[in-house]
Amino acid sequence: MTTHDGFIEGLCRAHERELIGYLTQILGTPELAREVAEDALEKLHKEYRPDQIQFPRAALFTIATRVALLQLRRRRIERRPMRVAVDMTEEEFDHSIGPDRQAIAVRVGQQLATAIKELRPTLRDVFVMAHLQGKPRTEIAAALGISEKRVDRRMTKALRTCRERLISQGIDLANFC
Repeated sequence: MTTHDGFIEGLCRAHERELIGYLTQILGTPELAREVAEDALEKLHKEYRPDQIQFPRAALFTIATRVALLQLRRRRIERRPMRVAVDMTEEEFDHSIGPDRQAIAVRVGQQLATAIKELRPTLRDVFVMAHLQGKPRTEIAAALGISEKRVDRRMTKALRTCRERLISQGIDLANFC
């Protein structure tokens, strides 16, 4: 892409390796990281002129982070069972929090999903019904054929197990907010 007197190419050459490494950490694969880096460069080219950008590297990484987070959100939505995938646009993305906090939120979400999947089935069923499906404990108890007190015990144990697994990964939700 030869535009703006080589500005984009120069920016790409100067920071490509670092950007790909950064995006690979966020996205998990170098192939997807390259694709997102190209999208970010294209977006930078379309939306800005070189004289508008005071800090080119920061602009590039900010745009790349937004594109990467959109990609992660798309993948998460597409993996949801029995739901239609939504194509998120830049305008629909929540920019109220900074890219660093967005990346942290993505990491916490991934670790929490893993912790929930690793719960024993009896604990996972109660957790999913209560927190993901929004069912009251009376309905959970009836569906599982157990007492409400047992639902409470399983929920407490599921929450404690998830919290311990997150803490073992270096994530303390008490300090996150």
